[in-house]
Amino acid sequence: MYKRITKIVLTHSVCLIGLISSSSLFADNDTLDEVIVTANRYSQTVDESLSSTTVITRADIEKSSALDLPSLLSHVAGFDLRSSGAYGKTTSTFVRGTNSDHLLTLVDGVKLYSATLGSTSFQHIPLEQIERIEIVRGPRSSVYGSEAIGGVIQIFTRKDSKRSSATINAGRGSNNSKEFSVGFSGVTENARINLNARRFSTDGIDAIVHTTANDNDGYDNDSVSAGIDYRFNQALSLKSSFMNAQGSTQFDNCFNPDPNLVFPDSLSDDCSSDFVQQTFSNTLRITPDGIWDGQLQLGTSRDLNDNFWESAPNGTFETNRYDASFINNLQLSENQLLVIGLDSAIDSVDATPYLATVPDSRYNTGLFAAWNASSSILNIELNARTDDNEQFNRHNTGSIALGLKISNSINTFISYGSAFKAPTFNELYFPFFGTDTLKPEESTSLEIGLRAKHDTGNWSLNIYQTNIDNLIAFDTTTFFANNINRSQITGAEFTSSLQLAQWNINTSLSYTDPINKSASNKGRQLVARSKGILSLAANYHIGSYNMGASLLAQSKRFQSTDNTRSTAGYAVIDLTSEYDFSPRFKLSVKLNNIFDREYAVNQTFGGNNYNTLGRNAFVNLIYKM
Repeated sequence: MYKRITKIVLTHSVCLIGLISSSSLFADNDTLDEVIVTANRYSQTVDESLSSTTVITRADIEKSSALDLPSLLSHVAGFDLRSSGAYGKTTSTFVRGTNSDHLLTLVDGVKLYSATLGSTSFQHIPLEQIERIEIVRGPRSSVYGSEAIGGVIQIFTRKDSKRSSATINAGRGSNNSKEFSVGFSGVTENARINLNARRFSTDGIDAIVHTTANDNDGYDNDSVSAGIDYRFNQALSLKSSFMNAQGSTQFDNCFNPDPNLVFPDSLSDDCSSDFVQQTFSNTLRITPDGIWDGQLQLGTSRDLNDNFWESAPNGTFETNRYDASFINNLQLSENQLLVIGLDSAIDSVDATPYLATVPDSRYNTGLFAAWNASSSILNIELNARTDDNEQFNRHNTGSIALGLKISNSINTFISYGSAFKAPTFNELYFPFFGTDTLKPEESTSLEIGLRAKHDTGNWSLNIYQTNIDNLIAFDTTTFFANNINRSQITGAEFTSSLQLAQWNINTSLSYTDPINKSASNKGRQLVARSKGILSLAANYHIGSYNMGASLLAQSKRFQSTDNTRSTAGYAVIDLTSEYDFSPRFKLSVKLNNIFDREYAVNQTFGGNNYNTLGRNAFVNLIYKM
């Protein structure tokens, strides 16, 4: 392991040293004093956290050229996204080379995912409903339980804590894309209310290159978010939030498992799906003194897909999740914090008709504890958790991290953690794909981090290795889900941010070496991952103008487990500009893939490339009052 890590450092040291003096598109450590809650489920600054984190603010979202959440996340260090088309199409998110279902997703503290697929449909969560995103890379099962092998992402819905306001946003773009949204926030001495609604539609593009259908695959999404924060007194407060996104998407290459249909007749390019993404969160917080802080959260989430194959019903996949958690923070001393928490959840699945004869629900109960101690130069984090899963019995996970303050501007840390992931219902039971003898995936990770802040910005370097046993993957030859025994992922991430006068320059460089260690494909690269990803972004602000440019470059990725099929590397450049006509009116223009680069990041099992957007533009007019 250490030889591999040393090789990475030596190989990339020249690039890293050159970048340290310059400058992720987002605030990886942009404000090291910024408070986060996702890493360990208690409040701490980015500087105090002994983990690799990224914070994306509302201002970051508005300044970026991204039109949807997957495009935004593609610029985050360690993130590698693969879409099955353009707007609203199935998107896989690989964090540090782990599987797409190894990323735990929370919306206002409530887990949102499909228990059949195991992952979250980021393509359906509108940017207009997002106030802030916190991302933690690395294992977090010792805090959250199953899924958090690659990391955790928490999305906070829209809110304005400063003043009462209203916003109207109208936009038009390429491919007959249309957007209209309204937002309202009300603020009083003890309460804050937020309400946002948005409508988006597009004709889209043909999802697959060279399909017989040769049609555009459209997409529409109607969403709403609402929230209320109320403080009864200094010791008692209540937060409630709701988000709902629903619509329909057309796509290609859908499968009908009707036994009367013989492959390839079971595939069609006339496919569509009606979807719903929904979360509801209620959090009661009690802070009677400076020693104990209690938090009770009750939440629900819903993930629904009604699929159609050539206009005929082709199955319903619905997950309803019911969450409850109780977290106690005990301030043992000025520099010691003890956290004890209990989680309980039930996943209920309706997958008609494909999973009609198999278990349709399972519960999980988790008990966890965390201890944090710090001094002027040392910081220690200990986490331990035990999960009792109805289907896979008990799993114990833990993590330890040690931080050292080298100087007033430079910190380093080393961490080790274990994690696990229970198989999804599809992986276990879906016809012609599932394998009901699958074992839970288990992992261990070692990470070393170094970060620094200076007068004009900051930078960070993280090196890691993750070993996964019983990794679940679909064999692109047999089409069945299998435990491929073992995989090893070694990588490094460098991020920096530089502020020079009106210029803000951000960089992220990610290197990932995801290797299959199983007998049949030993030494081959895991499917769909790029080894190298570079993101560069520069923004210039003066007076009423804000202009920006960004570059995203990725190396090739293999599209088959035997590494015989691949898609080439690529680089795209996007531009964005904003102009404030007055304190109330703003014009926003986004021009993406300005050189109209043709590229692909995903293929069908048959080897056809999925399309990506060519040159495209979007213009928004925003009115604030």
